[in-house]
Amino acid sequence: MLSDRPDAEQAEHHSSDESLLGRHLEVDDADSALGDDEDADSAFTSAASKAVEWRFENGRRYHAYDDGSAYPHTSLTHTNTTSLTPSPKTPAYNLPNDELEQERLDLQHVMWLMTHHNALHLSPISPQHTHRVLDVGTGTGAWAIAFAERHPAAHVVGTDLSPVQPAFAPPNCEFLVDNAERDWAFDEYDRGGSKKKFDFVHARMLCMGVHDWPRFLRQCWDNLAPGGWLELREITFPWATVDDDDDDGGGGGAGNDSSSALLRWSEDVRRGAAKAGIDTTACRDFDAHLRALGFVDVRKERPAWPLGAWPRGRREKLLGRYALRNLETGLEAISTAVFSRYLGMSRESIELSLMEARRDLHDPTMHHYAPL
Repeated sequence: MLSDRPDAEQAEHHSSDESLLGRHLEVDDADSALGDDEDADSAFTSAASKAVEWRFENGRRYHAYDDGSAYPHTSLTHTNTTSLTPSPKTPAYNLPNDELEQERLDLQHVMWLMTHHNALHLSPISPQHTHRVLDVGTGTGAWAIAFAERHPAAHVVGTDLSPVQPAFAPPNCEFLVDNAERDWAFDEYDRGGSKKKFDFVHARMLCMGVHDWPRFLRQCWDNLAPGGWLELREITFPWATVDDDDDDGGGGGAGNDSSSALLRWSEDVRRGAAKAGIDTTACRDFDAHLRALGFVDVRKERPAWPLGAWPRGRREKLLGRYALRNLETGLEAISTAVFSRYLGMSRESIELSLMEARRDLHDPTMHHYAPL
């Protein structure tokens, strides 16, 4: 989602939504011509100097920084729905940060580039007026580094709970260990003593980490300079299948075949996240909430990632193959802690769920996709 904060005269900001790009996915009945693989707190701590302590669980490594925190929670929707109530000891993030996960995140970065035709962003930012850039939840820092390389005059800041970013980055790029659900405190001031704000805020794939989206979006607004842009890219759970879509593979339909173990797995992810105080469908309300904050030029897109090489089109097939590879380790990374911590599932039950989901993931007769 893209949105703009109005400039000083307009007194507003810009923001952008999930996009309509890639909305229509069509099943290719012919064999693929592509090979399978060949194309395929509030005080900041320096990521370079932080003494790291990890949390090990279910054979994976997780962050320990600011773990076990409780967060205030606000309902995002404007309807009379019941807001989620997080448990008092909610770990800030339920996905691992080990090398296996870092490799997956780097592949995911490539998938986003493919989704948007190699564009790092969709916001119509002006290089001449983009001096400070914030990448929230930077992960391995792939996006922040790429942006810094393409915009050497900009100062890019990437924040994350885990200091797993490269030791060497462009001189105009820095990484900070921080919890984005705490108060943001970027202590940099101009010559007049005013606090510097960001011209562009980018956040991607935070749906399993943000407990309070209204508060998060408010902090984006508060830290954007007038005329600055906010860009949000999210995935939603549960997933779907074009075989049951009412809108013929629209990247946002409700196709949810109950016979699919993969879709049942994705619904369990949604249920487990909800018990942790996380709404994995929150991005559906981003546009209304951003406008309520005062953002203008809000643009919403609805792409979708095909899970497998079933769609028509070379780019779509390749994207589907990358998504398939991403989920080889992603299924476990996304769900293991959520299933064990919040659904009370045993290791054996989790393994069975993963085995059945992987089986359907590789079934060429099933045409799943992940709505973005």
